[in-house]
Amino acid sequence: MQLSRSWLYRAEVTVSAISVVMFVATMIDPQWIETLFDESPDGGDSSAERWLVGGGFLIAAVVAAALAWRERRRVRPAST
Repeated sequence: MQLSRSWLYRAEVTVSAISVVMFVATMIDPQWIETLFDESPDGGDSSAERWLVGGGFLIAAVVAAALAWRERRRVRPAST
């Protein structure tokens, strides 16, 4: 992988990993969002946070992983 583009690959992998962690945290305890922002748009049952925010994290993880995969395939090291 070229040095000039390796930072992009690492950034995409990092974003994907963080998004997966946030998705899992949201699925386990969606109340953290209501606690952080002091808002309860769904009346306190956390269904909106679980599906909207959790879904957003999941989509971000998939997109970042796909971009990292594409970047890795696009710039391959020369084989010897």
